[in-house]
Amino acid sequence: MQPVEQSDAVIAVRCQLGDPAAWEVLVVRWQPRLWGFIARMVADEQTAEDVLQTVWLEVVRSLVRLNDPERLAAWLYGIARRRIADRYRAAYRRLPMEEFNDVAMLDESIEQSDRTEWLALSMDRLHPTDREAVLLHYYQELPIQEVAEICGVPSGTIKSRLFRARQILRQVLEG
Repeated sequence: MQPVEQSDAVIAVRCQLGDPAAWEVLVVRWQPRLWGFIARMVADEQTAEDVLQTVWLEVVRSLVRLNDPERLAAWLYGIARRRIADRYRAAYRRLPMEEFNDVAMLDESIEQSDRTEWLALSMDRLHPTDREAVLLHYYQELPIQEVAEICGVPSGTIKSRLFRARQILRQVLEG
């Protein structure tokens, strides 16, 4: 007899009750999803690994306070989002002001023939909030309402971000 796959909510409750097997299921199930989101939001692989580790530490410390286990996905992506923002803020504070005058950084051209590779590289041209919306909605397949909850903005804002991102990606792919 094959074991029945449990929902994320059931796994979350089991983790809250201290079930080590549930923690293993949670990590196996969510590690690739969180890694995919973080790695696309943070360009440097080492930084992405650090962020992922920080996310898991926070999950372990605070899962007991998750009141609505049905919202596990939004809660996990919310933690990842905050840790990514922390990294961006820290990096921003370390940048010397003359870096902002280097226009060449923004106009780096990349010659690739593979459309998929172009799309992946083009994601870097999106504003982080637009890239975040694209990753959560299209790559993680979350509904717009849930993306809005994760980002803490109205769904109309997410729709605007997705629209703007599609326009920018289309321009990059056509140009």
